[in-house]
Amino acid sequence: MKKFIMLSTTLVLAACNSTPTTQSTPLHNDDSVPIWVLQPTLENALASSSCVPWSGSLSIDKAQAVAAARADLTQQIKVKAAVLDKLYQRKVQSEQATNVGGTFEQVSKQVAEQNLVGSKPEKVAFAKLDNAKQLCVLVSMPDPEKAFNELVENSGKKLDPTSKEALYEEFKAQKAMKELEKELNNTQH
Repeated sequence: MKKFIMLSTTLVLAACNSTPTTQSTPLHNDDSVPIWVLQPTLENALASSSCVPWSGSLSIDKAQAVAAARADLTQQIKVKAAVLDKLYQRKVQSEQATNVGGTFEQVSKQVAEQNLVGSKPEKVAFAKLDNAKQLCVLVSMPDPEKAFNELVENSGKKLDPTSKEALYEEFKAQKAMKELEKELNNTQH
C-alpha cells in the first residue's frame, strides 16, 4: 500500500512538473508605460488609472481618460460596499439580530457620487502600448476614511467602535486586494 501511495504521489508530481509555463512578453519591444498606470496607488487615497488612444486633442483625451478612471473609482467603492455589507450581515447573524441585506450597497452609489466630486487627476503622461500612443491619467480620491464613514452613516446602522474599526480595516484591505489582483494579472500576461 505504501508503495502504491508513493508511486501515485511521484506520478502526480511528475505530471505537475511537466506542465508548460507561459512567459509574459510585451506586445511590442518598444512598449513603454509608466508604472503608476499598471499599479495605481497613492498613500491615503483610492487611486485608479486609465489610458485612451491619443487623438491629438489633449483636452478631449484627458477628459475621456479621467472619466474612465473615475468610473473605476466608483466601482472600487461599490465593491468595498458589498464587502462591508457581507461583513455586517455576518456580525448581525452572530448576534442573532434581524438581517438587513444590501444596506451598504444601496448607499454606495450616492457616496461614490459625492466623493468623486473631490477626485482629481494626479498624473498625466503618454504611454506607448501595442505600438500606439496613449494618454494616461492617474486619478485619486483623497480620504477613503471619509467615504467609509459616509457609507456607515448613510446605512442608518449603529456600529460599536470596535466593529466600525474592523469594518474600516476590511474596507482598506479591499484596496490592497485589488492591487494584488492587478499585479498578478500583469505578471500572467
